[in-house]
Amino acid sequence: MSLNDLPDICLWMIFENVHEAKELIRLSKVCSRWSDLIRLRFNRVKYLQMISDEQVDYIDKSRLWINYILYAATISDYNLMNFFPNLKIIELSPFACLSLRSYNLTKMINNSSKIKGLIGLYEPVENGYNLENIELVSSDFKFEFKKVFRPDQLKQIHFRRIHLSRLSQIIEYFPNLKRISLTLRNDTKTNYDGANLVGLKILELKAKFPDSFGFHLIDSCPFLESLFFYYNGSDLYVDESMKNFNLRDLVIDHALFFTWPLMRRVLSKFPNLHHLSIRNSKEIDDNHVKELVKILPEIKLLDLRRSKGVTSQSADYLNEFCLKSRRSIEIYYDCEEEPTEWPKLGIPRELIAYGFDFMKHCFYKNFSSLPYLIDE
Repeated sequence: MSLNDLPDICLWMIFENVHEAKELIRLSKVCSRWSDLIRLRFNRVKYLQMISDEQVDYIDKSRLWINYILYAATISDYNLMNFFPNLKIIELSPFACLSLRSYNLTKMINNSSKIKGLIGLYEPVENGYNLENIELVSSDFKFEFKKVFRPDQLKQIHFRRIHLSRLSQIIEYFPNLKRISLTLRNDTKTNYDGANLVGLKILELKAKFPDSFGFHLIDSCPFLESLFFYYNGSDLYVDESMKNFNLRDLVIDHALFFTWPLMRRVLSKFPNLHHLSIRNSKEIDDNHVKELVKILPEIKLLDLRRSKGVTSQSADYLNEFCLKSRRSIEIYYDCEEEPTEWPKLGIPRELIAYGFDFMKHCFYKNFSSLPYLIDE
């Protein structure tokens, strides 16, 4: 029996188990029947990402993984937009910009209205990109962004590192941002005094600043729903009069410098929190857990792992508290035999995550593992 004698479903299952990209492309050229079956696989590919030079190009679910050394040549050889018409987010390789064959990459971006996100955007003006359809960007923003983007265009930005003074200019220009992920660099400017981010829903912020910086940026996001805050400083100015009643999810990572009085002041700003994670705290212990449930009347989940003072006593207390108050509060803490059903901390980064869900893609991760872009 030849392969062509098999029913479509059997052929399709065989093709589903072939992952090498070049092999699948070759198979798709055998005949129209094979092409139609393999095209179902190609149409699911939404993201183009890079792998190390020791690996071959392959397809995994919704992602096409390309060897970053041969990136530009591969894009030319594959004629990507013909084989993968639904590409939505592309990770750019710095090596591609050095190749004469990067013209094909530029052409692909310029001619596809479906491509909405770019990771690793370098010197777009010099490379002749037309970015009018782009909404999601991970970049250092060292280029003249006002020449490339419309003021209402971007919805997400991931900055590798940026100065506060530069950040103010960018935020003022893009009022429709829904998510920002950034590491702030030391700057002569210490206060954020830019525009309010009224549309921002997710903020992921890593900063090391004097106490005057404080929550100025965070307080400029009145409708913020999810916050990941990594602070590596000696003190923190907190304006307790500025409340955010919309914040539901809060991660305070690297909480070494947070005394309990400071932590209490921070949490008082977010009275409607549902999910709270405090990591690497030296001060928080079982007694403070009792105070947490009083400060946060809407709390549903406490993730206090890596805070050594929290033990099973807190779990016992919360169990009794919930029975009396008819509330439901989950708690995760450091224990010798962590239950297998608990979500894991520090899981590997997905450079691109699917679904605008902070709890799924960000809450249990380290700052260094947060996704660059989230496909809504």
